[in-house]
Amino acid sequence: MTSIEERLFDERMSRGRVLRLGAVGAVGVIAAGCGGSSKSSSGAGSATGRSDNAVTLNWLTWSDHYANDQLAAVKNTTNEQGRPQLFSDNADAYLKIKQTGSQFDIVSGDALWVPKYHKDGLTESFDLSSLPVSSQLYSIARSFPFWQDGSNYMGYPFSWSTVQIYYNPKYVKTVPDSWHAVLDPKYKGKISLENIPTDMMAIAGKATGAKNPYNMTTAEIADAKNWLKEFKPNVLKLASQNNEVVRALADGSAWIGITNLGTDDRVKDAGGPVVKPAYPKEGTVGFIDSEQMVKASKNQDSFARFINAMQQAPFIAQNFLTNGRPLFNEKAYKMLVDQGHGDRAHRLLYDQPDKALAMTLKGPSGNEQAYTDAFNEVFGA
Repeated sequence: MTSIEERLFDERMSRGRVLRLGAVGAVGVIAAGCGGSSKSSSGAGSATGRSDNAVTLNWLTWSDHYANDQLAAVKNTTNEQGRPQLFSDNADAYLKIKQTGSQFDIVSGDALWVPKYHKDGLTESFDLSSLPVSSQLYSIARSFPFWQDGSNYMGYPFSWSTVQIYYNPKYVKTVPDSWHAVLDPKYKGKISLENIPTDMMAIAGKATGAKNPYNMTTAEIADAKNWLKEFKPNVLKLASQNNEVVRALADGSAWIGITNLGTDDRVKDAGGPVVKPAYPKEGTVGFIDSEQMVKASKNQDSFARFINAMQQAPFIAQNFLTNGRPLFNEKAYKMLVDQGHGDRAHRLLYDQPDKALAMTLKGPSGNEQAYTDAFNEVFGA
């Protein structure tokens, strides 16, 4: 690990297409993964076989959790069609699930949002080990204490990343290694980041020295709000998904992006300029995300089969190459090494999942309304 990557996890940080395998096709791989027998998970149905009837699963998620050809391959094998609907902020997704009842079957969620969904009766836990594909996970991903519900698990572990600064050295001559660096007026209209109010408030809290960025006091919220006011003129656009941040860096409309690990590779793959990472000395936030079974879903029996097919290693390996940040499927990491992508995967910490627990984990704020109000008073004006 380089020195700059080591800084990512130093003591200042207390804690958003199928791989080409020669003759092995995606459908064959997931068919093998879906075969055999398995005990049923609580409320989740069987993880093996094929649905007798065609099923459509409405999935509230992010754009980097799937690929269209992956959905098609899974439909061909399981007779289950995933139908994604995108969101940016966990708070918005939580509210949508709370208000819509059985409209959705699956919802993606970050870190400490997952136990909130479950505590509030919006999701159903399940026996993770009953999904054969779970044996492909790093062991640490199967034992996060904040996702455990007795012998069950609250969500299927997917990916993780810190949120840091990426910058174009052609225009940004001084490494922006502090959150205060992005307030410089010379970056007016040149910074892109996702529209995630709770996390933007948390980052502002990091910048202004809040003790707990997701549970700030009234005074700390005021300080964070003032930081956002100073930051606002520099924002090119609040993106709905992180691929928009990548595009802005690639086409040069943004000089700085605040986003996930691997953005430098994604910008390069998109034909854009060299961008470099910078890790703010005040620390940052990060996510560990998952797929959750919605309690009000009428298709709970399809959840395990769909997830078991979607999470097979070839899909996850390609997801890494497409989206950059590390994931929790260890078999996919080994596949990446075999395909010659080991250096890239190691550089982006794919083989070091324990680092995920060194982050300030994303989660609901202690006063969500105050966070939302402060953010809207800045960016809603």
